[in-house]
Amino acid sequence: MTRILLSIKNDFFRMGIAASVKEYTGNAYIEEIDSLKNVQKSLQKSYFDLLIVEANLSEMFNPAVFDGIRQIQPDIKILIISEDNEKVLAYTYLKKGVDGVFLKSMSKYEFQSAFDTVLTGRKYVATTRMGRQRKSKNVSTLSPRESEVMHLLLKGFRTTQICKELNLAPSTISTVKFKMYQKMQVDNVVDLMGKVNRVG
Repeated sequence: MTRILLSIKNDFFRMGIAASVKEYTGNAYIEEIDSLKNVQKSLQKSYFDLLIVEANLSEMFNPAVFDGIRQIQPDIKILIISEDNEKVLAYTYLKKGVDGVFLKSMSKYEFQSAFDTVLTGRKYVATTRMGRQRKSKNVSTLSPRESEVMHLLLKGFRTTQICKELNLAPSTISTVKFKMYQKMQVDNVVDLMGKVNRVG
């Protein structure tokens, strides 16, 4: 029996994921929680094969979240649900130890493919497996912080807003932006958006 921990805030969406898992596996134990804060408590009480968790920028970009999960259950598979542009964030999540990233807009069959891929020990990003994905060398070389800043820039945040969001000094954000622009080989946000939209 596959044991799955679901951490999704929206009740309706959480029920849909649970129903899709049960339909696909036919035999799964699913524990549902509505907060990422309760993940570690649940992992300390019981063993799980898979954690399906909804991405939240402020929590998920903290590497300590994944470190804590892996310290409790080193072999657990982690599948992230995101509303964000996976081409921007997927590599960052994977570098942090996540096994798969998929979007809320995916169909039931795409989710089931992601589910199967991750449980069999392979990496999954959106609708294509990592091995078959046309990767952007530029995006894949970004550090977690550079990916985070790029994500906020693409959402329309200004430098002052990014400083508040990430609790960093303007000079730090400027340095991160400069390095990120160099790696992405662009000069401004408009060019950056165009480049990201051509990835994958």
